[in-house]
Amino acid sequence: MYDFGKIKLVVWDLDCTLWQGTLSEGAVRLPEENLRLVKRLTDIGIVNSICSKNDRAPVEAELKAHGLLEDFVFASVNWEAKGERVKQLIADMQLRPVNVLFLDDNPSNCAEVAFCCPGIMTAGPEILPRLLEDALHSDKSDPGHKRLAQYRLLETKRTEMAQYRSNEDFLMHSDVRVTVGHDCLDHLDRIHDLIQRSNQLNFTKLRNSKEELAALFSDVTFDCGWVSVTDRFGDYGIVGFYAVKDAALLHFVFSCRILGMGVEQYVYNLLGRPRLDVQGEVIGDLSSTELPRWINQRESAAPRLDRMEIGGLRAHTVLVKGPCDLNAVYPFLADTELFDTEFTYVAPGGFLVESTGHTTHIVEADRLTAAEKQRVLDEVPFADPGMYDDSIFRRAYKVVFISILQDANLGVYHRKGTGERLAFLPACTPMTDPENWPKLIRGECFTANFRFTEEILRNFSQRYEFVGRNTPEQIVENLRYIRGRLPHSCTLCIMLGGELKREGETDENYKDRHLLHRTVNDAIRAWAAGEAHVVLLDVNRYLTDQSCFYNHFNHYSKPVYYQVAKEMADIIRRCTGSEIRERSKLYLAASTARQKLAAVYHGLRK
Repeated sequence: MYDFGKIKLVVWDLDCTLWQGTLSEGAVRLPEENLRLVKRLTDIGIVNSICSKNDRAPVEAELKAHGLLEDFVFASVNWEAKGERVKQLIADMQLRPVNVLFLDDNPSNCAEVAFCCPGIMTAGPEILPRLLEDALHSDKSDPGHKRLAQYRLLETKRTEMAQYRSNEDFLMHSDVRVTVGHDCLDHLDRIHDLIQRSNQLNFTKLRNSKEELAALFSDVTFDCGWVSVTDRFGDYGIVGFYAVKDAALLHFVFSCRILGMGVEQYVYNLLGRPRLDVQGEVIGDLSSTELPRWINQRESAAPRLDRMEIGGLRAHTVLVKGPCDLNAVYPFLADTELFDTEFTYVAPGGFLVESTGHTTHIVEADRLTAAEKQRVLDEVPFADPGMYDDSIFRRAYKVVFISILQDANLGVYHRKGTGERLAFLPACTPMTDPENWPKLIRGECFTANFRFTEEILRNFSQRYEFVGRNTPEQIVENLRYIRGRLPHSCTLCIMLGGELKREGETDENYKDRHLLHRTVNDAIRAWAAGEAHVVLLDVNRYLTDQSCFYNHFNHYSKPVYYQVAKEMADIIRRCTGSEIRERSKLYLAASTARQKLAAVYHGLRK
C-alpha cells in the first residue's frame, strides 16, 4: 500500500489505470474521479508523472482533450520496460523512491518497478478511491501550483542539459546566482518548511519547531542565514538555511531542487568550512575546498569546447533578445557570458512569458510610462514586469539580436480607452472570445501554463480588446521605432522566420505559418534594404529539407542552429572588431545523435 504523508510524486500507468480501456486498441474512458484526483494532487503540491507503454502523440492528444496535459511532468511514454524508466524518472526529478507512489494495473510491472527502485510504494487502481479521499482531506495547499512549476522548470533544464558535453559545461552557462540573507525571522515559515521537508541535502537533520527557530534567530551568538538561488531558467526562491556558532554548524540544509548545482559546496566554503557533524544519509559532496566557478563568478567561466570562440568583447556589448530560435543558437557560441540575454522565461507564477522579444513589447517597454505599465501589471494576472525590460534602450549595445518568431505567433490586445498593448498566447485562441473560455479554463489549448478562470477571462475582456497578430506593416513600424531608439552605431540584427513547410505538422497553430513568415519576411526585407545598421539573419539559407526540423515547425535541427550561430559570430566580428576562432566540429557531429533543443516550451508546447 502507501503512506500518504510521504508522497511527493505519483507516477501513473495509463491504460486500465488512469483511464479505462487500452488506447492503442480504440477509445478509452477517463473516470471523473480520476481526473479529480490528478487535479487535487496538483492543488496540494503532489506532482504527477507518467510511465506508460504507448505512443506519445495519441497519449498527449487524449490528455489534452481532458485538460490534463499540463498536470504531468517528466512523462515517460514508450514501449520499453518500466523498471529502469521509473528509476531514471525519479533520478531526473531529484527525488527518493520512498517518496514516490507508482500506480499500475499490472502486478508484474509493479514488481519490476519495486525491484529497480527499492523503497518505492506501488499499488493497483483499486486504491484510487482511498487515494482521492486522502487527498481531499489533506491539509496541504499549493493553490499557485508552485511545486508543479518547479518541476516543469527542472524538466526544461534537463532537456537543455542534454546538449552539453558535461554537467559543468552546462552549469558554466547557466548564470547561477546565489544570495545569502540574514533577515531570517521574516522568512520563518519558509525556513521551517525547508528543515521539516528536506532530507537528501539536510546535513544535520535537526527539525526545530517554529518557536524554537524564532528563538534561534534572536540569539546573537548564532550566525543564521538563508540562501536563495536564480539562474537563467528562473528563480528558485529560498532553498537553503544555515545556523553556525563557534565555528560549528547547527543547521545546514538545502532543497533538493538545487541538487547538482554545487550550491551547498559554495555556501560551505563561503562560511569557512565550519565543523559539521553529518547526520544520516546525504547526497551532497562538501569535500572540495574550491568555490564552484559557475556560481557568482561570471568572469571566470571557462570557454566551451567545440564552439565558436569570440574574443575581445566587453560586457554589455551584445544583446540577444528573443524566443526559442535565438535561445537554441546561443549554446553554440563560446564566451557568451559576455552577452546579455533576454529569453522566454518562467514567471514566479509558474507561467511562460513568451513576449520578451515581441516587437510590441519592446516598443511598449519604451513608450509607456511607469504608471501605465503598473496599471497593466495590476489588472492582468498573466502579466509580469519582465515583459517591460527596457535594457535594449538603456545600454549602449553595439549589436542587438531580435527575432520575429513571436510576432507571427502571439495575439495582441490593447486596453480600451487608453491603448496599452500586450501579447499573450497564440492568436488562434483569442482570450476575449467567450467561445474559447471553456478550453482555456480546461487547458485544452496552449495556455503557457497559466491557470485561467472565467472571472479572470471576463475581467480581462472587459478592459482589453483583441487586435490579432501583428500585421507585416505593424511589425515593420515597430522595427522602425526600435531602430530609431537605438544608438546610431548599434547594429540591429533581425532573425527571420522559416519559410519551409513542415510536412505532417499537426498543431493547428502552425497551419500555413510558413506562408505567414514569407509575407512578414518580405516586408522586413524591403524595409531593411534602405536602412543603415540593420542586418537580417535569414534562417532560410539553411532550411533545405524536412531533416532540418526537430519536433515542430518552429524548432530546427542542431546543424541548422550551428550554421546560424556561425553567421551570428561573423556579424559580431564585423560590428565589434572581435576575434573569432571556430573550434572543432566534433560537437556538431556528436549532437546529431541526440536532437534535443533548449526548449522552454518542453512539455508545454506539443
